[in-house]
Amino acid sequence: MKKLTILFLCIASLGLASCKKDTIINQTTPNRTIIFDRTSASWIPNAGGGFYVDLIADEIDLVNLKDEGVLVYIATDGVNATGYYQLPNAVSNFDYEIYEGRIRIFYDGTTRPSTLTRIKVVLIAAENVT
Repeated sequence: MKKLTILFLCIASLGLASCKKDTIINQTTPNRTIIFDRTSASWIPNAGGGFYVDLIADEIDLVNLKDEGVLVYIATDGVNATGYYQLPNAVSNFDYEIYEGRIRIFYDGTTRPSTLTRIKVVLIAAENVT
């Protein structure tokens, strides 16, 4: 009986020693949103016609440019922000370019926007799997 008990203890010890708890850490960076409000005077005349405004966003780094996504929206009703449309938007004549640390918004209108413009920038976290 003593040998049988020792045998069971040995088997149980081996069984418990071979079990390993793996902790899986899901390390994700959440998406980030940046809101900019620009006055009519902020829009600079462009040499080729239209206007542009630069948005300084230190959050945009090389990882955002190469691997992640950047979405840009303009509020349909100024700072009330009850609705947004995504850029580029041919109907509203807006477009944009992204650089490290800033975004340049282009407006192809003949006169600069007359009201305060709310611009929402969403930085989408992503992992390059290629």
